[in-house]
Amino acid sequence: MLASCSGPKETATSSPEPPVSITKESLYRAGHQRYLALDLDSASILLQRAHVMDSAYLDPIVDLAQVEYDLAMRTTVESARNKHLRSSQRYYVKAEQSGKKDSDTYERLCELSVALNDDKTFLTYAKKNAQRYPYERQYFNLGLAYFNTGDFQGVITSQKEAVSKFPASTYVGSFHRQLGRAYEKVNRDQTAARTFDAGLKAVDQVVARRQAGSNLFTSTAEYKRLMDDKAGMLTSLKKLHTTYRDADKLQKVEKELAKLKEQGFGR
Repeated sequence: MLASCSGPKETATSSPEPPVSITKESLYRAGHQRYLALDLDSASILLQRAHVMDSAYLDPIVDLAQVEYDLAMRTTVESARNKHLRSSQRYYVKAEQSGKKDSDTYERLCELSVALNDDKTFLTYAKKNAQRYPYERQYFNLGLAYFNTGDFQGVITSQKEAVSKFPASTYVGSFHRQLGRAYEKVNRDQTAARTFDAGLKAVDQVVARRQAGSNLFTSTAEYKRLMDDKAGMLTSLKKLHTTYRDADKLQKVEKELAKLKEQGFGR
């Protein structure tokens, strides 16, 4: 028998690839990429895994808040929508508590609270928003939040301050309207009537100034808000003048309301 001339066969070997380390950062990055690609379900899974690894890690909390909000906007099923809205609210609360205190975060928390009929939370974040960002929209939201919780003195205080600080604002009708409604709630009808009258004059002044600056103003959302607030104040005055049987003032208010209705406001 002939002996084999060949030695033992050599097998090609290579070092195995080291396992990919799964970290909270890698999970967040992967989830964020899925979010940017609008794959919200996959993004949610990856971001939640990152959040589980470190509940104080802010980046996935911020993304999860937005992902849940976007998922809510995608569905027409009310129960599913509310579930996503509540989840989004929880993540936004966590983000705010972890230091994310920008105006957009507070605006979204206010929006979510209104959508969920969560008046207490709405007031909490409307206050914080107005304290950190004392501007027109924030004062409007603060007045609405106080009204929704039945704190009419809070409405009066905040909206009187808003009228004083922002006399030329396109929210001026909203400030007077909320203020007048609060006076009605505390049985100060005559003060309410004077407030509505002042609000009507303020609206007309703002509209005149804005129209002088741009002939396109009447096509803006700001103009519509002013006219809707004007119609609302006129409607409240109509009720007050009817209650107190002031025929002359009632007739004037009804004419103004008729004009607005012809323009498509106050229906």
